[in-house]
Amino acid sequence: MNLRTNYTPSIQHQLPVRGTEAISTLTSGGLVLLPTANLWQVVVDATRRSAVTALLDTCPISKRNRPELIFADREALLSWFPNLHPKIDTLLLYHGRALTVSLPASKQVPMGLVDYRDEVNIRLAMDSFCYRLCEDLEGPLAACFAMGHGQTLLPTRFGQINSDVLYRADYTVTRRQKETLGSRPAVHVRMDGEELQFL
Repeated sequence: MNLRTNYTPSIQHQLPVRGTEAISTLTSGGLVLLPTANLWQVVVDATRRSAVTALLDTCPISKRNRPELIFADREALLSWFPNLHPKIDTLLLYHGRALTVSLPASKQVPMGLVDYRDEVNIRLAMDSFCYRLCEDLEGPLAACFAMGHGQTLLPTRFGQINSDVLYRADYTVTRRQKETLGSRPAVHVRMDGEELQFL
C-alpha cells in the first residue's frame, strides 16, 4: 500500500472495526451506505455493472446528485485516466477540501456514470475509511449522495436519509451517525480547453 500518492494528511491505514463488513458487501455486489468526507453516500464496486445499476436506481441522477468515482490515490486514478491534464493533477495535489473533477470517460467507466458530455465525475478519497475500501477493492468506488427519488436535501446527517435508501442499502456503516458532516457537496471543476472551469 502506497500512501504517497494521496496527499490528504488524515488518511490512515487501519479499517475501523465498525465497518469491516463493508468490503465483503462491496465484493459481493452490494450497496454500502456510509459517511464520506462531506456527505452521506451510497457506494458500490465500480467494476460491477449490476451494482452500478442498483446504485443509480436507489439514488437516481438529478441536478443535485451526480454519480462519481472515488479513487484511493493518484496512482489508482491514473490507471483509469492515464492522460490526466497536468493542471488537474496539480489541483488534486494541492486542494485541501473535497474536490470533484469532470474528466472525459475512459473505457473502464460504466456507461451509467457517463454524462451527456461523455464525462465522468471523479475524486480522491478524503477520509481514511473510503481510502481503505478503495485499497482493499483495488479499484474505485462508484458513489452517489444518499438521496432517494425526489429528495433535494443534501444528506449531511444520518437522520436526513430517506427510508427507501436505508432499506435498499445492503450494509450501513455505523460510524459518524451522530455527526453533522460538511454542509455542501465537493468543489466541482472541469477543463475547458486549457483552462480550469469551476462549476
